[in-house]
Amino acid sequence: MPEIKLPFGEALKRSFGFAFNHIETFFKISLLWGIIITGLDAWADFPLLCAAGDESCIAQKGGSLNILVMFFASISITVSYLIYVIKRTEYQKWINIRLEKKDFKYIWAMIKLIFAGMTISLFIGLILGIIGRVLGLGGVRQLGTLFSMISFFFVGMFLSRYALVFPAIALENKEISFETSYKITKGNINAIFWGMVVTSLPMMLSNMLVAGLYFALGPENWLINFLFSFVLIMISLFNEVLKASFLAHIYQYFIYFYNRLQKKDEAV
Repeated sequence: MPEIKLPFGEALKRSFGFAFNHIETFFKISLLWGIIITGLDAWADFPLLCAAGDESCIAQKGGSLNILVMFFASISITVSYLIYVIKRTEYQKWINIRLEKKDFKYIWAMIKLIFAGMTISLFIGLILGIIGRVLGLGGVRQLGTLFSMISFFFVGMFLSRYALVFPAIALENKEISFETSYKITKGNINAIFWGMVVTSLPMMLSNMLVAGLYFALGPENWLINFLFSFVLIMISLFNEVLKASFLAHIYQYFIYFYNRLQKKDEAV
């Protein structure tokens, strides 16, 4: 099958444009999640807000629960937004919250991919660490850790070829398996991987700026803490929407040309 070349710049432009032009939909599918997470954060004395400046704060009361709820919220919002972008399913109500079977399939696919990436990275890091030790470059543990970190980056790039599986799960398209995604995305590792990185940068920077402003002000007022916590949480959730927008747009692009090539092959 001929390679399908993803237009990197156009994919990013469409992804950002769609997300910001449909900001109302983002609030419809994330507002209730944001309120719930902020409420939990307030109940636990704002561990997520504190962690924005000091990661050790996450050990406070309720920190683990907040992270868990945030994780499920991110999955729910991502799946909902993927469906919205691809199917244009409109959300009529302003309060929407859902967790369905497909969300847990999405999580399971993530776990499999992360586990595969970690296993490969640790194995490569261990082998390179042993080689380095034999050559007298340092301790096995230190070299193994360093090489594992480096290899995890490149393994992550390689695994980006499986990205189409996630929109397929959201759409319940069983035709697109890990194997199929890998085949379709041949030659597009850099475009997909760096696209995911670029779509994460604006919200990461926004999060840092808001967190920096909060700690510069050093507020102790409960209401101000609540508002800053809510803003930071919503920024994090919008980050999931941006990434979902990119995934949805590249999915549409690849599947469109994949289906065309399939029909062409059948006609021959």
